[in-house]
Amino acid sequence: MRLSLFYKILILSILVLSLSLGFGYVLLEHQILRQTKIQIKKDNQLLLLELTRSLSLPLLKNDRLSLEDHLGVFEHSPGVLGVYVYNREGRLQGLIENDSTLNLGDYGDSAKEPLGAGEPIQEGITFRHVQDRHLNLLSADISFQGVALGKVVLVLSDAPFEAVRARINRSFLILGGESLLLAFLGSLFLSVYISRPIRSLRDATERIMEGDFQKVEVPVLQDETGDLVNAFNRMALEMEHKERLEKALVRYVSREVAEHLINHPELIHLGGIRQEVILVFADIRNFTYLSNKLPSEEVIQILNDYFNSFIDEIFVHHGSVNNIMGDGIMIVFGIPQFSESHPDQAISCALSIREKIQSLSDRRERDGLPFVQFGLGLHIGEGVVGHIGSKTRMEYTVVGGPVNIAYRIQEEAGPGEILVSDILWKRLSVDYSGFKKTTRLVTPKGLEEPILVHVL
Repeated sequence: MRLSLFYKILILSILVLSLSLGFGYVLLEHQILRQTKIQIKKDNQLLLLELTRSLSLPLLKNDRLSLEDHLGVFEHSPGVLGVYVYNREGRLQGLIENDSTLNLGDYGDSAKEPLGAGEPIQEGITFRHVQDRHLNLLSADISFQGVALGKVVLVLSDAPFEAVRARINRSFLILGGESLLLAFLGSLFLSVYISRPIRSLRDATERIMEGDFQKVEVPVLQDETGDLVNAFNRMALEMEHKERLEKALVRYVSREVAEHLINHPELIHLGGIRQEVILVFADIRNFTYLSNKLPSEEVIQILNDYFNSFIDEIFVHHGSVNNIMGDGIMIVFGIPQFSESHPDQAISCALSIREKIQSLSDRRERDGLPFVQFGLGLHIGEGVVGHIGSKTRMEYTVVGGPVNIAYRIQEEAGPGEILVSDILWKRLSVDYSGFKKTTRLVTPKGLEEPILVHVL
């Protein structure tokens, strides 16, 4: 069964205090009984010794009248339940009973081991406490010149001490109950004080997983809990900052590239490596005419509308937006690492881009708005992939011959055409022949040898 921290602290606090109060009550009870015995001994042992001396001659002479006279002083004495005098044979010779229910009888029947285990004290006096009858028995031998004559037993009530003990116990229980109540309230406050920020941290952690970096309220009392909350808020702030950077980075490169750079910051330095990449260029046809005809603000709005219509397709197909050049865009597949699936993804991406562009152009044409057409060119080759720029401002890009060839192929594409170099076409694992319109040789500007391209 799962218990929250609030209930654990509350139950543990109350349990510890309850055990402490219970142990204290048992210890107090034991000490009261012990001190009661000691006090009775101290108060009555001198009396008992004097009584043994005064009874020695009457007992020796078997003078019951004199013996009764000596015992008469105890009649109706507070706390004295009875006084019993026995001869050496253990027969009762005289008694005073203030409580007729005692019935000790002859010494030989009940007083040799009277009402409990014995405890010898000074000068032969024996003390016995009978807890179930609330009695205390003090007994001492009666002797004359070293000759044993008998025994005297003094029976005392512990009722006065019981009354005191009851008052002490009642006071202790009242005080303990009040302490338990205060402890309950204190434990309740402590449980709330500790568990509330922890629950807030738990909820905030779950919100962070959902992208919500809201701060946790810091407790009023500054302690380790407050330090934990402050540390969490600083962590959340750093995570939010990192999340914003990652989102900003993903706008420029694919998520794979962004995660690669974030997880390997040691790679962020000037320089690059050679690797195979696929370049896709898309550019608006007759953009110069359009820009001269329309206001600049409207031209920018048109560009944003078209780029916004298809850029998401690039990331869906695991490509990276390497550069947006006014009316054109450079897309790269194969960074940070090249995969054999990238040729097919590049072609599929180009077809999706053309579809998105055509859909937007048809809609703008129906609405009587200016519309444009793009030409696309694709090529594969080995380029240098890395960071170009300065230590304070750099760009993650691709340079080399394949970049120039892909751009020149794009220049040969007519409105709505996709030109794929034959080198890239041969690397496809999926059959795209259904999209191919024709094949032709083109000699892009700046190149001496013609290039075979497939027109989609």
